Formats: sequence, C-alpha cells, structure tokens
Amino acid sequence: MAMATISLQLFFLLAGTSAVVATSRSPMAPAQAPEPSSSAISFLRASCAATNDAADFCYNLLLPYADTFNGSLARVARAASAIAEARQHDFTEELARLKLRGTGAGKVADMALTDCSNEVSTSDMFSNETLGHIDNLIAHQGSQKDFDSQKITAVEFMTSAESGLTQCVDWFHSAGEAAVSSPVGKEVIDGCTTLSPYLQISYMLVDAVKF
Repeated sequence: MAMATISLQLFFLLAGTSAVVATSRSPMAPAQAPEPSSSAISFLRASCAATNDAADFCYNLLLPYADTFNGSLARVARAASAIAEARQHDFTEELARLKLRGTGAGKVADMALTDCSNEVSTSDMFSNETLGHIDNLIAHQGSQKDFDSQKITAVEFMTSAESGLTQCVDWFHSAGEAAVSSPVGKEVIDGCTTLSPYLQISYMLVDAVKF
C-alpha cells in the first residue's frame, strides 16, 4: 500500500514537472493533451459541487485528470488529496529552510516560525497514511463500518492539517507587526493561505464519498 501511495504521488509530481520542462526547453508550446470526454467533464463538475464555493477551483485543478476517474468520486478525492499532500510536503521543506535562516524580526517571530514549521511537519508525517485510507475507499472492501472509519480518519487528518495552517497565521499575527511584515513572515503567511484551499477541497471530496 505504501509503494502504491508513493507511486501515485510521484505521478502527479512528475506530470507537472514534465510539462514545465517541456515548455522551458522548446521554443514551441507542447502539444495539447486530448480533451477529456464530455461524460468525464460532467462527472467532474458534479463531483466538485461537493466543495461548495470552491467548485471552480476544484474543477480547474482536476480537469487534466478527468478521464482517469471512471465515475468514482473516491478517485476524484484521491487525486485532489495527492496534489494537496505533495504541496504540503513542499511547504514543509520550505519552512525547514526558513527556520534555519530565522525571520530577522526578533525572538518572538522566530518562535512563531519554529512552531509553524513543527506544526506543518507533524501534519506532513501523516500524508502517506491519509492517502492510504483514501486508497481503501477506492478499493471498497470490508464493511460499511470499516469504510466509514477509513473516511473519517482521512478527513480528520486533513482538517487537522488545514487547522494547523490557520494556527500558523495566527501565531505570526500574535508575534506582532514586525513578524507579519518581515519577508519571511509574508512568505509563511502566503504559503499557508495558498495551501489551505487544496486541503479544504480534498477533505470535502473525501467526506462526500459514499459506501
């Protein structure tokens, strides 16, 4: 299960990387990928409706993968979650680098940065486990009780991670104006607010999956 999880994460990471490399190395834009089928597009729109006000964001994010879902909301949730978890991992590494530099805005600001780095890093430790729970929803094996337990656990991990991002922003604001206005503070706050919607649509999609 762990290897499958890692492989799917790499798929999404490498897919994006390949597109960037192709664009930067060629004077011409790469060939457009085939348009998803109309039925796949309709299914994705219906699936993203579960994310409420974030439906357009959900749709645009997942449109390149629309033909891979095969009518499975669990697969839609898995794709969104893999992207969110990959971004969370990148942000974890960035916070670790920033922590080594410090904020340059004083001890209290540095403490906020350390707390934020630790919080996001802790959430990142559960990324593969979260994706594993969603994989079990796709497999759809066992009883409804088992299914519901897998879903609840995945949602709890992601809502906790999203809550941690909100805490990070609050810690910087509590540290004072110098912390918030420092280049590092701005970068951390921007990183938190950018990552948060990815986690939000992921746990809303997972929560919408039915037995």
